[in-house]
Amino acid sequence: MIRKLLQTAFAGSAAVGLTGVFSTVVSALSLREDVERADQALVLWGRSVLASAGVRHEAVGLENIPAQGHVVFVSNHQSHFDAPLNFAHIRKHTRYVAKAELFKIPVFGAALRRAGNIPVERTGGGGDRARLSEAAKAVRERVSVLFFAEGTRSEDGLLRPFKKGAATLAIQAGVPVVPLAVSGTRLILPKGGRAVRWGQRVALVVGKPIPTEGLTIQDRDALTRRLEDAVAQLYAEACKRSGDAP
Repeated sequence: MIRKLLQTAFAGSAAVGLTGVFSTVVSALSLREDVERADQALVLWGRSVLASAGVRHEAVGLENIPAQGHVVFVSNHQSHFDAPLNFAHIRKHTRYVAKAELFKIPVFGAALRRAGNIPVERTGGGGDRARLSEAAKAVRERVSVLFFAEGTRSEDGLLRPFKKGAATLAIQAGVPVVPLAVSGTRLILPKGGRAVRWGQRVALVVGKPIPTEGLTIQDRDALTRRLEDAVAQLYAEACKRSGDAP
């Protein structure tokens, strides 16, 4: 028990400290428009946060990510450790569309905002539509975006129905959607949990891009269902690799 408490204290303190330091670094580099070095800092942040909890991680299918142009990544969501895992492995200038509550978390929220991530209220109102429109412009011109399409973390590891925002954004931006799945991160620090499970094995599996060329907003429901199916297949493989069986 004492060992778990010490590990949790170390992992928590390290995550907060690392996030505070790297948020300042990424903010400064972003203000200087030094995108490459900002992205390198985020890779180091992700790997350092994972290491601070003893996480054993792997990623497969990274070759499916287009080398040129921007994309919309669509993923399931299990834990606050999903973001470090993605940043640790995805070598593409990418930021997040995330629920606004995350931006209110001390230090972590400031880091999200300063790095250029996009908050969404999830009300479906005009504010969210305006933010998605801004995000579509950003994807066309300067950055790839990652959506946690379930809208919230899964407590039991089972996939939830996808929101339509990712499909809408990809169609509006006219870029491919790259499905991916994470597994094992929910066991590091379960939703509502207080103890870090040290040494957890986690996996990131990336699928082939799904084109949106020729699609209109009327196709967003069909595209959303296709994304759900794609992520579900990738998730099955990720679960085998992580050893997590929801």
